[in-house]
Amino acid sequence: MKGVFLGRICPLHLGHEAIIEKMIETCGIENCLVIIGGSNATLSLRYFFSYAERRQFLRAVFPGIKVVGLPDFKEDNNQWFTALDDILTLGGFDPKEVRFFGGCEEDVEFFLEAGRKVSIVNRFDGSTPKISATEVRDALLQKRNLDGLLNPTIQQMVSEVFHRKWEAFKRM
Repeated sequence: MKGVFLGRICPLHLGHEAIIEKMIETCGIENCLVIIGGSNATLSLRYFFSYAERRQFLRAVFPGIKVVGLPDFKEDNNQWFTALDDILTLGGFDPKEVRFFGGCEEDVEFFLEAGRKVSIVNRFDGSTPKISATEVRDALLQKRNLDGLLNPTIQQMVSEVFHRKWEAFKRM
C-alpha cells in the first residue's frame, strides 16, 4: 500500500506528525509521500512559512520522507486533481490505489467525494494531540512556549523563522 498525507503544514505540528507516523507505520516510509499544499501561497498570517521552510521543518522531523509541493488552483478542483494525479504518477503512485491519510473526515472529505481511498487517524479521540496550525501561529505571536505543539527538533527553527519574518511582515 502507498500512503499520502496532503496538508498545508504551516507549520508542521504534533497533530500532523501523529498522522504521518501512522502512515509510515502502515505503509513503510519508502511507500509514503507528503504533499505540501499551497506551495505557491503568498505571505500572509495563514501562510506565514514558505514552501521551502515547511519542507525543511518536515525533513528535520522525517529525514527519509518524500516531499513535494502542490500549488493552489483558484476555485478549480479539476485542475487541482489533474496536478495531484500527475505528481502521484511521477512519484510511482497509482492515483486510484493510493491511500490518503487525514486527521478527521473533514480532512479527507474531498478525496472521499472523488472516490479515493482514505484512512482517518482520528485526531479528536484522545490518541493524538488536538492541535491546529492556527494555535501554533498564535503561540508564536504571543511568544508562548511551544512544548506540546511542535516537535522539539524544530521548535527553535520555527520560532526563529517566524520572528525574523514577523518583523518584516509588520512593516508591510
